[in-house]
Amino acid sequence: MRSYRQEKEMYPDVCVWFKTFLDSRFRNANNNVYDLSKISLSKFIATNHIENLPGEWVTWDIKVDIVGFIQQSDRPTSLAFVECKINSLTLAHLSQLLGYSRIALPVFSFLISPSGMSSSLVSLLKEYQRFDVLEYYWEKGKTPRRVITAKWDTMSCNITKIC
Repeated sequence: MRSYRQEKEMYPDVCVWFKTFLDSRFRNANNNVYDLSKISLSKFIATNHIENLPGEWVTWDIKVDIVGFIQQSDRPTSLAFVECKINSLTLAHLSQLLGYSRIALPVFSFLISPSGMSSSLVSLLKEYQRFDVLEYYWEKGKTPRRVITAKWDTMSCNITKIC
């Protein structure tokens, strides 16, 4: 069992899991996953010449912990996010990732922690059924995209207890 003292210690394990996750869902795509916790998304895109993104990518001055780039020859490049926390997930953590997700509109947006969710977040989602607070993108005729909150299992290096 792994024990993380700091968030950044999770990143290598989460990157491996996230790459496998994206590869299983986008089999015909070129999927790449990066730890971007120390660099803004827009700066990384510019430095690495990531192409086929919407023009507003230059404004994405956000630091998401883990970012996946899903590149398919017949479609624009899509993004996927993972925000990692060591402590229990809180409404503040959710708000941070919701903001990032509203800006860049990833196809997946995960908020994970080995400690699970705080009692207030659990209460809001389970007791009060406020799943609407997880939504960040609404396309007409489609199910809204939501932040996926999950517990990170340090033993299997996988997510469990998705809410």
